[in-house]
Amino acid sequence: MAERVGEGVWSLQGETITLPVEITSARLTAAVFTTRASSARSVLGETPLRPFSVFGRALGMIMCVHYDEWALKSYDEVGVGLLVRGPSGPPGLHLVDLPVTGAFTREAGQDFWALPKWLMDADLRFSKMETDVVVRDRTTEVVRASFRHGRLRLPFAVRATLPSWSYLDRGAQAGRVLRGRVPMRLSGVRLGRGAFRVRLGDHPMAARMTALGMTGKPLLTVHAARLHGPLDEFTEV
Repeated sequence: MAERVGEGVWSLQGETITLPVEITSARLTAAVFTTRASSARSVLGETPLRPFSVFGRALGMIMCVHYDEWALKSYDEVGVGLLVRGPSGPPGLHLVDLPVTGAFTREAGQDFWALPKWLMDADLRFSKMETDVVVRDRTTEVVRASFRHGRLRLPFAVRATLPSWSYLDRGAQAGRVLRGRVPMRLSGVRLGRGAFRVRLGDHPMAARMTALGMTGKPLLTVHAARLHGPLDEFTEV
């Protein structure tokens, strides 16, 4: 487990990490889905968060990211999240699964930001118009998916800030509701409603994806050839 040694300063596996840390270069593909609010509530379980819904529909997202070398090393991750409300403040993205291919980032994610990172084996491939991913938990295939990138290519970079909520029952932040913001700059962005093909295995993450409606056509797909930005501490609410 990581140890906090000062304000925004952590010790992890013999290294000192000072927040914020800068995501220097990453590649992202994401798809947004809708599901019934009741199904979304079942995914949250006992967490002190509730789905943000519009006309009875909640919004979920799956994202595939490859990180080039930065403070948390180089690795792949696949996130499954839900737009939620916390005890106060605006809605934000809450990740219910965040498998990664690196042990260092797994510990950092759990302890710094209360993110549900666990170790996976993965095959993640980005091509010009498609992203393909296979996630495995040891010998179990969790998900196999293919995202078709949208047709609309933005000729300019996009600055955005993603509000977030996190809660984890383990790690240095166990039992705390945290709120944060993730500023980012995206370039080479493609938007649309591209095709999405998925095959789910027998695994808790696959069950959560089913509950969040991630078996049909997405509401929106987003691909960014490059993503960078700072990741700071989240604050307890």
